[in-house]
Amino acid sequence: MAITRLLEEINAPEPNLDQVGRLIAALPEIAAQVLKTVNSSLFNLRSPVLSIQHAVSLLGLDHIRSVTLSFAALKAIPRPDDALFDHQSFWTDSLLRALVARSFAGRYCPDQCDDAFTAMLIADVALPVLLTNWREYYQPVVQEWLACGERLSTIEYRHFGWNHAQAGAWILQRWKFPEQLICFVGIHNNDPENVAELELEHTIALPLMIASLLPSSLPRVDSRATVFVEAAMQRFSLAPAELALLMEEVEEGFLEIYGLLGLCPMGEQSSLAAVNTVISELQHE
Repeated sequence: MAITRLLEEINAPEPNLDQVGRLIAALPEIAAQVLKTVNSSLFNLRSPVLSIQHAVSLLGLDHIRSVTLSFAALKAIPRPDDALFDHQSFWTDSLLRALVARSFAGRYCPDQCDDAFTAMLIADVALPVLLTNWREYYQPVVQEWLACGERLSTIEYRHFGWNHAQAGAWILQRWKFPEQLICFVGIHNNDPENVAELELEHTIALPLMIASLLPSSLPRVDSRATVFVEAAMQRFSLAPAELALLMEEVEEGFLEIYGLLGLCPMGEQSSLAAVNTVISELQHE
């Protein structure tokens, strides 16, 4: 399978860049998504990149690996035939949190921005997989989450003794994703207080943990906007005005690349609106 060969090559100890370029080019859908993303505001290149080989040689393996892994995962993730799974909301939440994690990483560990984006984009990979393959057991958990204000991982622990972050790590391991990326996905919804204990200071762990607090765009009881704002300001030493600017950049990035995930045009994002309301209240205190 072409995607399997691509993942094996891009994650090899010493990958062949020419071979990586050829394997990406052999997957037209992924190649098109990679080129559109590389030419977006995420990279701010001075001139357009017109070929995969040019992108690989210009940006280097780390950038290309990040973007390619993101879209390879998107292609592999199932789309559950379940009324509880809202495809649009799932990928809207994933993309917004990925962009937030990337922005936080830019302040906290600037050389790891791409890894933060990739890890957060696929951090909730287990949700559609579990609703597809373990529906009888997992559907009641999602129903409970939608009906209350609790965090999904809390409900999962109560039912199963594990959460979707850990399940996501197991899934990505089977898909042969990089071990470091798997590790960060597995802890993305941990308490930020655990970063020092885990000896993961100045890695993408903290940006992921804070980004995961961004409220969902689904219509549910969710008071995390305040929790998110307070955690972001405290952990990254941001003033309300600075966080407001960061969220504006996130929204701009979202509007530019949401189409790559197959998302439909939409109006204001409810999760961003909730966060902006909290920030505005702080600015007027």
